Amino acid sequence: MATLIQRQFVLLAIGTALLFVLTTFFAMHSNRPILHSATLQAATSNLSNLALLRLMGTEIPLLGKTLQAQLGNEDLSFTGLLFELTTGVTPTDLRTLLGRGIPGLLAMTDPLPRLKAEEQASSLYVESPPPHTVTVETAAPAETGSPEDPDARDEGGTGTPTEPSDTPPVHRTAKDVVFIYHTHNRESWTNVAKRVGQSVDHPQTNITLVGKRLGEALRDLGIGAVVNTTDIQQRLLDQGRSYALAYAESLKVVAAAKQENRDLQYFFDIHRDAIPREQSTVTINGKTYARISFVIGTANQNYQKNMEFARQLHKLLEKKYPGLSRGVNDKNVKDGHGEYNQSISPGSLLVEIGAIENTLEESYNTAEALAEVFAEFYWQAERVAAPAGDKPDKR
Repeated sequence: MATLIQRQFVLLAIGTALLFVLTTFFAMHSNRPILHSATLQAATSNLSNLALLRLMGTEIPLLGKTLQAQLGNEDLSFTGLLFELTTGVTPTDLRTLLGRGIPGLLAMTDPLPRLKAEEQASSLYVESPPPHTVTVETAAPAETGSPEDPDARDEGGTGTPTEPSDTPPVHRTAKDVVFIYHTHNRESWTNVAKRVGQSVDHPQTNITLVGKRLGEALRDLGIGAVVNTTDIQQRLLDQGRSYALAYAESLKVVAAAKQENRDLQYFFDIHRDAIPREQSTVTINGKTYARISFVIGTANQNYQKNMEFARQLHKLLEKKYPGLSRGVNDKNVKDGHGEYNQSISPGSLLVEIGAIENTLEESYNTAEALAEVFAEFYWQAERVAAPAGDKPDKR
């Protein structure tokens, strides 16, 4: 009986091999195309974005190295890719298996507004590098207000604190608790910089000015803030490293700051988005603002705390400045960086302020509104956390 089964197995194997040979032979001698785009789409529909990038990385050495640098020691085996392609199940994500049998498991909704699909700028896992040199748009009018804030405390610059405003806040901190930095520090606007490819960047007039204004506004409200303007892009160029490693480079800056000052609790990575102006701008009480959104990376194992922090700020913004916040957007390694240095603290946020068609003045308005809302959140949290009888200092 065993011998008969073995013979049948051998015959079946030989027959299958012959079938493949004949199919290949006829396909090679046929004038009709073997694969259509619809066929490829159907074949890869079960493959995640990250898995597809891994597959491409086996043929593109630079892409493979970039993925390996981002994912660390995570396995990039071909068998895992083949399993995901044929079954549609990601071995590292149990939801992809259970979600087919439990209705609604994969359709997890957020109770607060999330970014609409049309509002999200194209964000591949591996970001395209901006141009090394940027041409200034000479025809553009200068922004109102000072583009430079020489008095702002700048860890990457002078380190001089800003003088307090004429109207003193009720409370003040005796320490710096907020750290502001910029992973994509040269992000700029079309009215001051020309678009080169998909990039709108400027070495001086860029998103770091918005970070300085945010730090100044926070200090005027009594909250100690440090603004870092390290040129992450230049550091990558000097090291000959890919722009896709920008977050790894900015993490060095953030980690060093936290090591130097243990009082730091909140880390804001300020960016500029790339959506159209009609989606990135709002007028409230006659004043024009660059709309704001929060991005949370779910690759951080404690991302729920960061998410809750972002949600609270969103609620306060909706209360004080209706329509200013576009919502909270969570991204994993399949559709973004996935971590965004947010594991450094539950108070870490990636903040998108405006887009390429906004102005510096509109972004300044938003920075001041964000400072006001954060100050309300911070002092409320301090009152809750402070022991009885322990009151904040008064100015």
